[in-house]
Amino acid sequence: MTKPTISCAKNGPMIVKGLENFIDSDGQRLETRPAMGLCRCGASLNKPYCDGNHKYAGFTDEASPERTPDELRAYAGQAITILNNPLLCSVAEYCHRELETVFDTRKDPWIDPDGDALEHIKGLIEKCPSGALSYAINGEPQPTRNCAATITIEKNGPLRITGSIELKDADWGQGASQEHYTLCRCGASKNKPFCDGSHSAIHFDDSK
Repeated sequence: MTKPTISCAKNGPMIVKGLENFIDSDGQRLETRPAMGLCRCGASLNKPYCDGNHKYAGFTDEASPERTPDELRAYAGQAITILNNPLLCSVAEYCHRELETVFDTRKDPWIDPDGDALEHIKGLIEKCPSGALSYAINGEPQPTRNCAATITIEKNGPLRITGSIELKDADWGQGASQEHYTLCRCGASKNKPFCDGSHSAIHFDDSK
């Protein structure tokens, strides 16, 4: 079986090859083809597929110089060191919504690695779709999961990639997971091709 790959056409769509598992935001499996062009400008009238509108929307895939700095930050606790690179964050918000004793944006520092049980923290980090969060035990970075190669569409949000799908010619941030990551499809991210949460700021609506 050929391993799926993703490449990004210059100022154009994502080209996905060899994918078998393509899931929509309702959890339904979508039909796949050997090669598919997926929209990443936000202007396609046939989302999630590209219809060529990037040519007229003025879409550019250059990362912005105003993007969040690429910095892997470590928060050391008694049993675990939580690692976070804000550049990679897609603002899914699982962390502070589901485990506020550890991830509390009202505090500085906002991450407390001793704020809950080790297994709860590891489980929450497993949910981070962008790979912004990871962790180390006894100074050794730990793998977080090993899923089937799948692309899942987040409603009004990015593409969630799991299963170590190869993203060609990517400028990975420090500590980035190549097993799971999120890719922008609204066209507004400052860290293209990765999602930075800008879909929320621009009120991206994937039904239009």
